[in-house]
Amino acid sequence: MRLIILAFLSVILIASAASAAGLKITEIDFHVDYDDAYTYRVENRDRIDSGSVPPSNNSKIDADLLPGSNITFTVRVENTFQSGGPTIKGVFVTMRIEEIDDGADLEQESFDFDLEPGDDYRYDLKFAIPLDVDATSYNLILEAEGEDKNETSYKTRLDMKMQVKKQSHDLRITKILLDPIVVSCDRKVKLTAEMMNLGPNPETQNALEFKSTSLNINSIDKDLSLESSDEASEEEKTYVKSLNFEVPDSLAAGSYPLFVNLYWKNFVLFDKKELSLVVKDCGPDIKPIAKNESAKTNKTAAIEPKETESEHDSGIAGLMKPSLLISPTLVFVISGALIILIIIVIVVFSRAKPE
Repeated sequence: MRLIILAFLSVILIASAASAAGLKITEIDFHVDYDDAYTYRVENRDRIDSGSVPPSNNSKIDADLLPGSNITFTVRVENTFQSGGPTIKGVFVTMRIEEIDDGADLEQESFDFDLEPGDDYRYDLKFAIPLDVDATSYNLILEAEGEDKNETSYKTRLDMKMQVKKQSHDLRITKILLDPIVVSCDRKVKLTAEMMNLGPNPETQNALEFKSTSLNINSIDKDLSLESSDEASEEEKTYVKSLNFEVPDSLAAGSYPLFVNLYWKNFVLFDKKELSLVVKDCGPDIKPIAKNESAKTNKTAAIEPKETESEHDSGIAGLMKPSLLISPTLVFVISGALIILIIIVIVVFSRAKPE
């Protein structure tokens, strides 16, 4: 009886182990890259934050995620069947961050791949944390699924958490636009920049500056106030500055830098952006040759000039003028032929004379 019970339990354990085999997420690494502005506000802090997450439910992404951060997850998926087991085909990985983008989800999906028994595959899933995001905890769902040749499905899922934080004071240049970026004859340009308060505190006495020594630009707006990002509307936490200018005709062709600087309390540099304006010489207005005109020109250039009527006549005459009689050889030949002809005539007449 004991043997029967032990055999029965063994069968159950083996069956359980077999049913557990299939797809499994075995590693999760992350890599965070921060917005440039982050380096100006936090001293002695790298722009990179990396780490690993236990591949289990309720794991927490232990990273400083801020508005505008870029996070990359490297996920390792494995076919846990032993040698001789089925190949799992059409495997794909899906990751979803729920309700992080103004109530909407952010989702990324890998391309399809096949996994032989015992093989694994790593895939990167990248997310950009929205600028206008709440500082709270978000659900992160990670799934992998595929099927074998018998259309048996295999699927695994992990439910994790990630926390987005906000700094007390977080001012950013969120947009810059230079229109146009290349000038030539028409040298009128418009520079536009947008600054935003991404932090939880209202901000006063802020400044936004446009500066370029080579282009003679020095424009600054001071004492700007922006409301808290947690409570204000888009307009109340955003400021847009525009400047129209004209590049002097005397400025030589080249690439000229422009700087957009954002100051907290009117003097503490919080963010800066650099872009370039390309100036080209204004050349003469040359009308391009049309294709048919170009072909005609090339064709005409390839044809020799026509002869005039007089040139034609003289040419024919020229072909006829060279006298064959002035050739000594030809005179000798003709003379010889005449002599032979005369001899033949004499011989013929002499034979024809009666006896």
